[in-house]
Amino acid sequence: MEKNEERKTLSPAQSAALFDLLSHHNVYSEIRDFRIPGSLKHYGPPFQVEEEKPSTSPALQGLVSKFLLNLPGLKDVPEEFWKVQLHDIIEGLERANLSESYDKGIIGTRKTVATAISALIEYPVRGTSGGFSKVQDPDPKYDLSKPEDLSKAFRNLMDASIYGTALGDLVAKVAQTDKLADHEPLIQAAHEFVLVNIASFMHYALILSPKGQYLLKLVGNVNRLVPYVVIRQTLKIGNVATMISAMMKVVLAKMSVSTITNWMGLTSGEDQGMNLMQSIISTVLHWDNRDLESRASKIESDKTAALSKDQLRCLKEYVDKSREEQDEIRHQSQQTSISIVISILAFSSLPTDLSEATHTLALEYLNVQLSIRDRKQLIQSLCHSSPDHVTTTVRVAVSAYEPVIRNVHKAVDLSDTVSDFEAFLGDMLKISKIQDETSIPTVGDFVALLKKHQYSCHKFLHQVCKNGKELTGWYLEWAKEAASHFRRETDHSDAKIRDAGDLTAPLNDLFSKLSAEQQNRILPILDRQIKYIDEMHASSHKRLEAVLTSPPSKNPIIAKIIASSANSRSSSRSSSPAPSEKGTQTPKISPSRPSSDPGPGAYLSRWQDLLDNTPITPLSPSGKVEKAIGKAVVKGSTKDVDGEQLVEVPDGKTGAEKVRERVSGEGSTGGKPDVRTVVEAMGQDFRALLAARGVYW
Repeated sequence: MEKNEERKTLSPAQSAALFDLLSHHNVYSEIRDFRIPGSLKHYGPPFQVEEEKPSTSPALQGLVSKFLLNLPGLKDVPEEFWKVQLHDIIEGLERANLSESYDKGIIGTRKTVATAISALIEYPVRGTSGGFSKVQDPDPKYDLSKPEDLSKAFRNLMDASIYGTALGDLVAKVAQTDKLADHEPLIQAAHEFVLVNIASFMHYALILSPKGQYLLKLVGNVNRLVPYVVIRQTLKIGNVATMISAMMKVVLAKMSVSTITNWMGLTSGEDQGMNLMQSIISTVLHWDNRDLESRASKIESDKTAALSKDQLRCLKEYVDKSREEQDEIRHQSQQTSISIVISILAFSSLPTDLSEATHTLALEYLNVQLSIRDRKQLIQSLCHSSPDHVTTTVRVAVSAYEPVIRNVHKAVDLSDTVSDFEAFLGDMLKISKIQDETSIPTVGDFVALLKKHQYSCHKFLHQVCKNGKELTGWYLEWAKEAASHFRRETDHSDAKIRDAGDLTAPLNDLFSKLSAEQQNRILPILDRQIKYIDEMHASSHKRLEAVLTSPPSKNPIIAKIIASSANSRSSSRSSSPAPSEKGTQTPKISPSRPSSDPGPGAYLSRWQDLLDNTPITPLSPSGKVEKAIGKAVVKGSTKDVDGEQLVEVPDGKTGAEKVRERVSGEGSTGGKPDVRTVVEAMGQDFRALLAARGVYW
């Protein structure tokens, strides 16, 4: 009996693994909670605040409090900005009851974006909760061809920013020069590490993810509608107050029939016009709906289809059912192992004996109807809501940011900056477009793209730091305060010991409260999680090495775009830091052919894990719940709104499968432990722990 009641303790590495998996699942869970109306009721500052009552979204609330509420400009917005305008916008989107990927049978666009955001922000959540361990590893020499040197440089820069004076030193140097080669080897190597990781994220988001090419299309459509010429001319106005007023008119001025009649005194009703920003949103989404409605019409008019009018009407009516009814139908589908289509028809007592082909058509029709409604709801919430909180939010934010805008206007040629951004976006759209299987962009192509345009960013920062001392001071103080949140409160004599930092003891306390049986089930999972994390980082390291040695693109279109930098506005940049006496060395190019394999970043594995675990309706009339990992789901997710395949799913390993691979046991997914037992036992207590530690009101 005593043996059964014996309690275990966590090793430092097990504490770190527990912290890793609980934070990973908690952050996404908090994001998912925003589907349900009322999520802000107990959010805490800057929304609803109840004295000493913890936030129900402590991870997200903590980031907002630490990094946004004290941001220069944003810290000066009135209370109504958060508690009225932004609150009502979020509530409106929650009430819209936007569709679930499960019902569509594919990975949705919002799912792709939400999981990507979650995979990225879980890092600062862990950093601010557990702290960044102090590292004493100065090294004046960094080899840009060695991934371990780039990783070391980034970590050393983080350490120097959090515990040292790196931020102030960097700002001082940026004020002196706009050339990367003039900076210390540490900065050059860390810059290369960040640049390659940004390129890796862009490549995975736009090329390898199922929704990448559709996201690219959305960006392209928005880019077509932005009046860059008007914006550039407006930004050239010398008087700051006049320039801001003119820009506000360009972006926020509304125009409609009711606008004119109200102005003439013929009517006095609510102005239903849209400003430029809302017009762009509405137009882009209307273009999508035009193609979606055409697809729906084809299915409805298909004489060979076995779907009756009643069945089609039933599927169409499902999209407007209440959240509770949809949840009931979805639950029935999951519990009885039938597809969402069959569950919808059964709920309305309609025939459910569909063939595979007919069921596939019915699921496509449901997907189309859900997509149409989503876009209509977004247009209604963002463009036609009354009162128009979107326009008010922008006006209030611009008013609060007026001192920042004045300083930037004095320090930088904003018209030139907009031209630089337009040029970058144009090149990105061209490079990211997949023409065929032989012209798939690589991570190296995105690295080259960023290096082509990096000087524009360096120039902007140099001008701000040199000519806007007051503005630079504001943001430097904010950056120093932001970095201080990553300091550890507990003293660790050996920084090389991996643990959960400041949460090591609290997590051990939570673990000690579990039964011996629960502890015995969890400990082996944590050991596998330790191995998984090690393999995940080792895999990322190998991918970083592959990118650093990848040859230039042989795609003539991409090569031409990159080569155009020779006589572009970015001609004064160097594609990568030249060898210097300060210790940096340029990467060595491998003679192998270019590859569109995924790039570095453990966050890619975390992002893919969230996508993989997205439940999807069975793609047949009956069967187990699918997951987004399936190739049939991935293939369906790559379709455009008009039904055409935007990209072909390869017969071999997809980008997701390559990211999923580990250094040991390549080709299998056995390295990823099933952590549901841990999350079910400790997930709620972990959120409560973060909430209790985060209360400052």
